[in-house]
Amino acid sequence: MKTQQIFALKFSRLPKLDETPGLIVLTIDASYGVGPPRMVGALTDTALRGRLGHYDLHSANELAAIRKALEPDSGEVTVHESWSGLGSCLQFWHGFIGSQIRSVEWTCEVCRSLNREEVGASVGETYSRACQCGKIERITSAKPLLPIH
Repeated sequence: MKTQQIFALKFSRLPKLDETPGLIVLTIDASYGVGPPRMVGALTDTALRGRLGHYDLHSANELAAIRKALEPDSGEVTVHESWSGLGSCLQFWHGFIGSQIRSVEWTCEVCRSLNREEVGASVGETYSRACQCGKIERITSAKPLLPIH
């Protein structure tokens, strides 16, 4: 039987934009605090709930405590999960079916700068992001484009 590793997953709520809840930034610490955590991406509330409830790794009370900790702007919570290795942990959190973390790009209408972020959201879900100039953009997650063969 393969040895399980325990990883610290830190969720940090970004400030809300235009009355829309901020996204939740996910980092994973695989170094037990020795090195910096690995940035995985940002998740919508729906994408986070789907992942947390998928394998029943967390009790209903723990899920409620996580939601409560992430309610306010800048709310943070760390949970621990056991995985066979960092690769399987990252694959699950990054590639979750229905809300994969993908690069999202948009060009600001005000300053014309290109913005890019890694976001996990369900298809059709709308969330807000802000350009460095302050312009808020509402983005609706689309189906990924399939490569042409």
